[in-house]
Amino acid sequence: MEIRDFLDEIARYRGRDYGPVARKTISAGIFVILLIMALATSIYTVPTDSEGVVKRFGRYSRTTPPGIHLKAPFWIESATAVPVRKIQKEEFGFRTLKAGVDSRYLRVEDIDAGRTSQSDLAKIVRESGERFSSSARRLADAATEILRGEYTMLTGDLNIIDVEWIVQYKIKNARSYLFNVKEPGQTIRDGSQAVMRLLIGNGSVDEAITIGRGANESAARELLQKLLDEYETGIHVEVVKLQSCNPPLKVRPSFNEVNKALQQKQQKINEAMKGYNEAIPKTDGEAKKLVETAKGYAAERVNMALGDIAKFNKIYEEYKEAPDITKQRLYLETMAKVLPTIPEKWIIEQGGADGGILLKLDLDGQK
Repeated sequence: MEIRDFLDEIARYRGRDYGPVARKTISAGIFVILLIMALATSIYTVPTDSEGVVKRFGRYSRTTPPGIHLKAPFWIESATAVPVRKIQKEEFGFRTLKAGVDSRYLRVEDIDAGRTSQSDLAKIVRESGERFSSSARRLADAATEILRGEYTMLTGDLNIIDVEWIVQYKIKNARSYLFNVKEPGQTIRDGSQAVMRLLIGNGSVDEAITIGRGANESAARELLQKLLDEYETGIHVEVVKLQSCNPPLKVRPSFNEVNKALQQKQQKINEAMKGYNEAIPKTDGEAKKLVETAKGYAAERVNMALGDIAKFNKIYEEYKEAPDITKQRLYLETMAKVLPTIPEKWIIEQGGADGGILLKLDLDGQK
């Protein structure tokens, strides 16, 4: 039926006097339709991972938990489900095409090699808010420019580095998330890039690539959370994870050679330190052993000397009591020790002929 015919039918029945029954039937039908519409627009469901935010005439009214709820019908109140228990993610410098065991990622080198589809490229450009052309070449150039703009950074020692990272976050306040920020996702992206460029710019290229990665991740999460709290976005940053920190692709082989040389240098240093740590304790042990031996010898000599002194003092006390007897006893004791060690002995008799010298070894011979 044409629109003109429909209007003619309405005009034909206009002004006709319907009976009471017909008027009641029409009124009841309209009431039933309105009732069904009211019920349909009054019931809403909040998923288990979300909270419901109810707006009355566009203004915040209340927050509801997961489950089935009622609200004012039609345009009076509206409900929006906010996924407060879902961990969401923003990626920088790359995009995940397929997550899971067989994950696939989209990077600039994939675009240059032609390993991407136009739909994937269009998605990157569309998410950035840029206008894009249907031309494949222009689309690839636009996507490449967006990704390079995200990952290309300048370090504190004026080196260029490619940084890829992700930000995982959850919504902690559904009301703030809906009403305080117009584009929460873009706010996270802008804040994360500002924070990461600040941290990378404060350190050297070696720190960014090696020892500084963990510190940069922690600092980036703290600074980004502080920034989001200042804007009252209702967002909690779960983790900031650096996926890769590398020099640009063209200079990467040379950079790897430098790193290899530095690793070899460190290996030599570690080997030298190992030899040092093995030799020094051994030498120290030997030195301590010699010192202890010397101390023991010194103590032994001192004790022997003290013993000799005590013995001498004891003999001296006896000598003072009987000098002649003591002298005779000491003389005899000394002779008893000395004479057995002498191979030839000469005995001189007092009062003998010519001094009384006798040869002990040949007493039967001539004098």
